[in-house]
Amino acid sequence: MPIEMNGPGGASLSIVNGSSPELLQAACQLFEQVFPEDRRYLPYLRACAQGNHPSHPNTYDHVWLVGLNGQWVGVRIFSYITTRTFGHGAYIGFTPQARGAGLGTWLVEQTLRQLDDDARKFGTGKSLGYLVEVERPIDAETEEERKKDERRLQFHRQCGGIILPVPFVEPVMIEGVDYISPADLQGESPRPMHLVLIPSERGNSLQNLNLVDFVHGLYYDVYRLPRGHAFVKNALSYLLGGKNE
Repeated sequence: MPIEMNGPGGASLSIVNGSSPELLQAACQLFEQVFPEDRRYLPYLRACAQGNHPSHPNTYDHVWLVGLNGQWVGVRIFSYITTRTFGHGAYIGFTPQARGAGLGTWLVEQTLRQLDDDARKFGTGKSLGYLVEVERPIDAETEEERKKDERRLQFHRQCGGIILPVPFVEPVMIEGVDYISPADLQGESPRPMHLVLIPSERGNSLQNLNLVDFVHGLYYDVYRLPRGHAFVKNALSYLLGGKNE
C-alpha cells in the first residue's frame, strides 16, 4: 500500500516486499523497462525486497515503486548500511514520460528521510546521507552514452551530490551471494565510477567527512570484499598518501 501521497502531480510511493508478490512482479517489470542493460540483476532486486537478505548481512534494504496517474513510473532500490551511519543508493529510475517532472528530486528526499528512520532504528541517530556510483562520461564509448552519463551525473549534482576525490572501481556483484552465479554475470567486468555522496541535513552540517569510512562501508560492508582487496587499496591510496589502511 502507498506510504507517501504528496509527490509531484499526486505521485505515491509503495513498499515492495515478500508479502506483495504483485508489487514485486511490477517492480521487476519496471526495472527491466528502465534498466534493460541490467536485466541480469533482477535477482538482486528480489533479494533487496526481503529487507534483510542473508547474503546482505550488513544492509537493511528497500525497494520502492512510484505510482502516478494509475501507472507505475519509477523504481528505487537502496540500503542503509547497518554497520555505519550512511546508506547506499543502488538504482533510481523512471519511465521516459515521467522524467523532468520533479519526481527524481522528490524521491531522493524520501530516500534521505527513510535513511534517517533507519539510522534511528539501528541506534545511530541520523544518517549522513548515501553513496551512489555514477558512470563517468569520460569512459563512454559513444556520444549517446556520454550524454546519458552526463545527465545522470547532473541529476545527482542537482540533488546536492558531491563527487568524492576517490578513485573508485565498482565490483560486478556483492561477494558470496547465493542468488546469482558467476555464469549469470559472464561478460560483466568491474568499472571505474564516480563515487558520489548525496548528503542528508546532518551530512551537510559536518565540516569534515570521513572518506575512509565511506570507502570501507561500501567495499567491505556492501560488496563484502576481503580485507586488503586491491580495489580498497587503490581507493585509499589517494586518501592515505600511499600508506597501508
